[in-house]
Amino acid sequence: MSVKSQMTELGKEYLEPNEEQDTQKLVDIVIKRLKRNYSPGKTLRQFHAKMHGCVKATFTVLNDIPTNYQYGFMVPGKSYDAWIRLSNGSVTVVHDKKPDLRGMSIKLINVRGEMLEQDHQLPQSHDFLLVSYPILMSPKVKDFVKNVKAVCNGTLGVILFSLNPFNWTTVYRTLQSLKKTGNMFSLKYYSVSPYRLGTPEQAVKYAAFPAEGLKSSTNTNDKNFLRERMKHDLAVNPVYYDFMIQFQEDPAKMPIENVCVEWKSPWQKVARIEIHQQNFDTAEINAFGENLSYSPWHAHKENQPLGGINRARKAAYKAIGNFRLERNTK
Repeated sequence: MSVKSQMTELGKEYLEPNEEQDTQKLVDIVIKRLKRNYSPGKTLRQFHAKMHGCVKATFTVLNDIPTNYQYGFMVPGKSYDAWIRLSNGSVTVVHDKKPDLRGMSIKLINVRGEMLEQDHQLPQSHDFLLVSYPILMSPKVKDFVKNVKAVCNGTLGVILFSLNPFNWTTVYRTLQSLKKTGNMFSLKYYSVSPYRLGTPEQAVKYAAFPAEGLKSSTNTNDKNFLRERMKHDLAVNPVYYDFMIQFQEDPAKMPIENVCVEWKSPWQKVARIEIHQQNFDTAEINAFGENLSYSPWHAHKENQPLGGINRARKAAYKAIGNFRLERNTK
């Protein structure tokens, strides 16, 4: 079947050449950097190294979602306990006033059914990995390997990468994604990559949109002001998000395999997230959040991740996560 004919099918995946080899290169590059930059017991994540907080939440699916939505975790009226990790996207821990991509990782607890991969710390958990920009910087796994290699080689690697005209589109996308913010709860977060919704022809992307406006921090001299803002907000009231899905409607204009293309179909609200009023800034919860394992493949089989980037994530997240866990628990 030709690529053109494949692109006429909703929900269709088609593999790139050498995906496995490119994924292994990615793993090797990242582990080499983590060994070089961190000591055992203190090995942070490759990306999203700075955690602002790990917070308790409740994720409640709406009662009246249509029948064709009701697959996997989307059980009408079902409420899940959840842990949400909010972070800066950078590979290093830096001042919060620096423009950055921000992250929201959501872990639903005790999701019934067959899972694609189990989180060994929290079995039957279902994860969503979301960022504050609707697309990624590179469309294919082989391109993503080049980006990660440049970042892992430090300032010189980034400069050399940026000087190559073939990389300028990637550099432009990266710069567009880096924004300042005064409140992590004021941002929209997107899955970027697509997921199956039950049947082969149904593919969706996820997002979390703030349900209410919140004030930004005014004390930006504090290098951790985003954490302090979260503490201030959650000391007073809960924070609410609307969890959304977006259907693939055109396989050519809304491709599965190219995560640099923003889908233009409407967003549909399917769940409500309540981040509870709480004190999350404790040594116990901070350690728990740093050691939590998130992967798009911690998912119900009816909500399978789709596309090359997600296929690469399956092996890469598992290998890198196991490396960090072993290194930090010796």
